[in-house]
Amino acid sequence: MPTATKAAQNGAAATDAAVAPVTETVAAALSQTSTVAGDVITRTTEAFSPIVQSTAGTAQELISGFAATVKTVAGLTVDAYHQAIKQQLDFSIELADAMHVDWVSELTRHNAKSIGDLVAISAGAAHNLLK
Repeated sequence: MPTATKAAQNGAAATDAAVAPVTETVAAALSQTSTVAGDVITRTTEAFSPIVQSTAGTAQELISGFAATVKTVAGLTVDAYHQAIKQQLDFSIELADAMHVDWVSELTRHNAKSIGDLVAISAGAAHNLLK
């Protein structure tokens, strides 16, 4: 049995001797890989940083432009609403006048003026908020 043990020890020593250079080579390769990976990350970050900053600036410009367009459309909507109310009030006055009842015409004109004034004030306030 001592011969078998000695042979096993010699085999283990031979294996260790054969594995040692491979281990050193793998360790050196991993070290170089880490250095290369760090360099790749650094260069990639340096390359993409201006692109990301430029994109952020472009996005801000698009958002600002979109907000301005929304304000413009909202202002036009307020104007259209104001005009529609004016037309509806004018029509109600025409109908009241067509009845040939003085108090109905007078009451309708008075109400139309009050409602028209309120709508004009509301539209003006909406335009001020959109500025």
